[in-house]
Amino acid sequence: MEPLKAYLLRYMSLSDAQIELLVSYLKEVKLEAGDYFLREGNVCRHIGFVTEGVLRVLHFDRDDEVTRYFISNGNLAVLPDSFRHQAPATENIQAVTDTRLWILKYEDMVSLFGEIPAWGRLVQRLVEEVQRQRALGRVLASQSVQTRLNNFHEEYPGLMEVIPEKVLASYLRMSPLELKKSRLSMIGNQPSKTV
Repeated sequence: MEPLKAYLLRYMSLSDAQIELLVSYLKEVKLEAGDYFLREGNVCRHIGFVTEGVLRVLHFDRDDEVTRYFISNGNLAVLPDSFRHQAPATENIQAVTDTRLWILKYEDMVSLFGEIPAWGRLVQRLVEEVQRQRALGRVLASQSVQTRLNNFHEEYPGLMEVIPEKVLASYLRMSPLELKKSRLSMIGNQPSKTV
């Protein structure tokens, strides 16, 4: 629960009583790799805070999976438009690894608007952070392979080692074979270490 408190306090100050109130609404959920937190066409009725594992936001383009972005430890799992308007989702949220989340139901989120005066500002800042993540995936197509890999390393440190190659390739907008060759090329271009 401490990581969630730290995350919220980055955006605004909350009293201990307000944090306790929020915590009283939360429920822990565990997903196995491959499980869906949300499927396209369903309404996003929960917002989740990832405490362990990695999720991805994806959609299907013909028969191909296209990963839009990843949601790792310490980040929110939500599709803002579906959640805010209680409208059908146009994307999926799927666990890439075994994942644990603290979730808050939409109805409880609405209740918090009346109980925590600054809750609206906090929610707006959280939505802006999710929108920033979404924007990162959109610029990939115009970047070189090397730039895409470097940006992935910067934005998602440590994830390359835990994400299946096929999933990573779909995010980077390349085939798994192209990804493998690019990674080998990166390793080959590393300066050798002298002892």
